[in-house]
Amino acid sequence: MRVGIDLGTTYCAIAYVDPKNGQAKVIRNSEGSPVTPSVLYFDPNGAVLHGEEAKSYLEEGSERTVNYFKYHMGDDTYSIFQNGREYTATDLSAELLKGIVREAEDAVGENIYEAVITVPAYFDHFRRQATMEAGQKAGLQVLSIISEPTAAVFAYGIHGKGTNQTVLVYDLGGGTFDVTIARITDDEIEVLGTDGDHQLGGKDWDDALANYLTDQFEEEFGIDITEDVEMNIMLQAIAEKTKKQLSERPRSKPTITYEGHKGAYEVTQEKFEEITAYNLNRTKDIIEKLLGELGMVWGQIDGVLLVGGSTRMKQVKDYLTEMCGRPPMQGVNVDEAVALGAAIRANIDLEGNVVEEAARPMMIGGTVPATKPSFAIAGAKKIKDATAHSMGMIAVNKEETAYVNSIMVKKNSSIPTQVTKPYELGISRHEENRLEVYMLQGEEEALTYPLNCIVLGKYVFTGIESSGGRTEKINVTFAYDENNIVQVSAIQERTGRELSLHIEPVEEDMSWVLENPRERQRAASGQPDMCVLLAVDLSGSMAGEGLEEAQKAAVSFVEQFDLAYTQIGLINFSDRCVLYQPLCRDRNLLIRKIRAWKINDNGLGYGNSAEPFNLANSTLAGCRQDVRYLVVLTDGYWSNAGEAIRRAQKCHQEGIEVIALGFAGAKESFLDAIASRKDFASFTDVSELETALTGIAKIM
Repeated sequence: MRVGIDLGTTYCAIAYVDPKNGQAKVIRNSEGSPVTPSVLYFDPNGAVLHGEEAKSYLEEGSERTVNYFKYHMGDDTYSIFQNGREYTATDLSAELLKGIVREAEDAVGENIYEAVITVPAYFDHFRRQATMEAGQKAGLQVLSIISEPTAAVFAYGIHGKGTNQTVLVYDLGGGTFDVTIARITDDEIEVLGTDGDHQLGGKDWDDALANYLTDQFEEEFGIDITEDVEMNIMLQAIAEKTKKQLSERPRSKPTITYEGHKGAYEVTQEKFEEITAYNLNRTKDIIEKLLGELGMVWGQIDGVLLVGGSTRMKQVKDYLTEMCGRPPMQGVNVDEAVALGAAIRANIDLEGNVVEEAARPMMIGGTVPATKPSFAIAGAKKIKDATAHSMGMIAVNKEETAYVNSIMVKKNSSIPTQVTKPYELGISRHEENRLEVYMLQGEEEALTYPLNCIVLGKYVFTGIESSGGRTEKINVTFAYDENNIVQVSAIQERTGRELSLHIEPVEEDMSWVLENPRERQRAASGQPDMCVLLAVDLSGSMAGEGLEEAQKAAVSFVEQFDLAYTQIGLINFSDRCVLYQPLCRDRNLLIRKIRAWKINDNGLGYGNSAEPFNLANSTLAGCRQDVRYLVVLTDGYWSNAGEAIRRAQKCHQEGIEVIALGFAGAKESFLDAIASRKDFASFTDVSELETALTGIAKIM
């Protein structure tokens, strides 16, 4: 059997689709209740109790109980120690799931193998992954992770309601708050946007009320009870009970008994709203923020759907009625809606079509074959969900002066979705080549330290093959799958092969995000930062094959460099000398400029009376890089050879390394004279020009 599970912070619910009529129904627990407290008790004999039985121990103040562990899903720093072993939040959730699934199986008389589990819409990648892992540890095949508000919209459609409306789902559970705006048509649910706070829920109202009662008790008896752990647990239960009473009547009178003292304190609805106003205002701010992001106003909302037991509070209904202009929608039990919607989703695909149930083991040998239900499911619709967080990566800004969050998939984008980004990776001939991508979830593009985004991990791609060049192109695909979980893959463009991926832990000190990227990269690589000017003779003798081969060679030359560490500029000369392209790191721009070379371009002339050394000296004078190169490519005799040699020698004196490459009618003695060293001068055939110039780049 397939089920939908609302794995709540304070209460859980489980539902299935009745094969007799296609209706989603909540499965009541062993005590006949549709919801089960999300509480565990670790019995000294090794048993793990859950639900009402465990909650009774909690209300007695037992330290062998645990609750609110959903707060810590995905947090690897959280754990508890009970009965000789350590439990993470994922482990605790798995224990809770085992308990509620066992009860459900007993109730319906069938084994449960598959489930859709709900999470707050604002849960991030880690929390969603942890929830899926909890389901798997509980022995379930997790078909999907679905956001609680989205599940609730499914449930709203059970009774044929919600057609052609834009609804706001106000989901206030025990420990989390979500707001989702969705458009519902006859056959589709489209989530327009979502926001929330995974650490804001009914417990915060309980805490505010508990603090108020504690202050009243201390004022009356002069005793501070906040240091007593057992008393605090009991006080939470008193506050929760009082909150529920105030949802049904205008006043309540809780009592506190401690060390022979008994205090009774009347709490009116007005007082309760006063001491919890901050929490309600937090939900208001989140709603207004989401409306602003979507460019919407309250007048575009056709109705409000309430989800979560905490929405029973009068102040919530009053606020939403005032803003929407009508009371919240009726017809769906706020405690059951999420589980009902998850049950519907467990039996349909993203297009809203009913799917067959997988083959499964029989109780005694053999298997039950896969079957396709013969009924229609009430509330089944096509679903277009949205992501609650932007996905990005740490990247360098255009000016190369700072690290930023480069957002690949924006918040509230429809899912599943993917984006592919090309990378140019500098290749080492001596070490393993790896591409490291720091994945982020968050909205702020400017990075601070401590980081204002969640770092999902250091995604490391290996298996990158080298062709002997300085760089390789890697296409990295960033995706949100249908579970709103991040997926990343990469393909080496030249080979077409998918690269190996492993995720490394992020270093504790990420303060390097505030450093200058180029300086940091250069220091880490040990590579010198270079300025390179490529000066090309464009006299009339270069026309035809000489120019074509020079262009091919120059493009290959530029492609050899890792431009993270190198700036390249272009000089053209014949009768005049011009800085055709100032020093830059834009490979595509350089290649476009090279391919645009023409004889006598902009009156450059056809002769050979100009030289590039004077211009190169002035251009490189302001270059602060460790190494400065001038590479000269020429095909013949220069009419001012003597002056050119003198100016070349001045470049040598200024620390500029001159490399000379000649072909056709160039004189080797002249090449030797202008080069910084004899081995920096070479002569080649025009057909070997590309090989020769590429070889120079590799040596540099």
